[in-house]
Amino acid sequence: MVKNLPKEKSTETLRILHRGLRDAMMPEEVRRKSDRICEQLLASACYHNSDTVYGYYPLGNEVDCLPILRDALKRGKQIALPKTGKDFQMEFYRIFSLNEVASGHFHVMEPKEGCPLVQSEAAVVLVPGVVFDRQGNRYGYGKGYYDRYLARYSGLETIGLAYEHQMEEKLLTKATDISMRWVYTEGGCYSKEMGSQNEVEK
Repeated sequence: MVKNLPKEKSTETLRILHRGLRDAMMPEEVRRKSDRICEQLLASACYHNSDTVYGYYPLGNEVDCLPILRDALKRGKQIALPKTGKDFQMEFYRIFSLNEVASGHFHVMEPKEGCPLVQSEAAVVLVPGVVFDRQGNRYGYGKGYYDRYLARYSGLETIGLAYEHQMEEKLLTKATDISMRWVYTEGGCYSKEMGSQNEVEK
């Protein structure tokens, strides 16, 4: 956790510092911690009670949520991945296989052309990020794609996925920032309502 940063520099400084920490992770650490995060989420009621899962294809050392998407496909759940467009807007498109992706903006793997648009609010949405706090606040990459999307679909069950070293005590936020209901890390689950961490067995 990074402390005592000047207010006017804290947001971008935190992004830079936490991206550096994440980029420095070794592949085995990414795999081990991602697997632990996925195990917790796969055992959760919010996952089992949802018929639709909005995920993402991990970029670099982001938490790898592909095990969740594979499980969802096996269970017959509807899964969708984001595709970015003009004016910093984003939409989710259904895929029936993790092979139905191609490199898109920022080298992120996105649904291929022809995948159907999904606009269900009865869904769990897995959200990557650079920094989170115990109240579910989030800093992404600074473009606002998820904030704009989640503002349009406020009924979605929002779940941030992060490593413990991405967690801060409290982030400075703006009115346009959308917080997560839950944040899952390898160490446990942070609840927006409780503002605390529920420890899980190591």
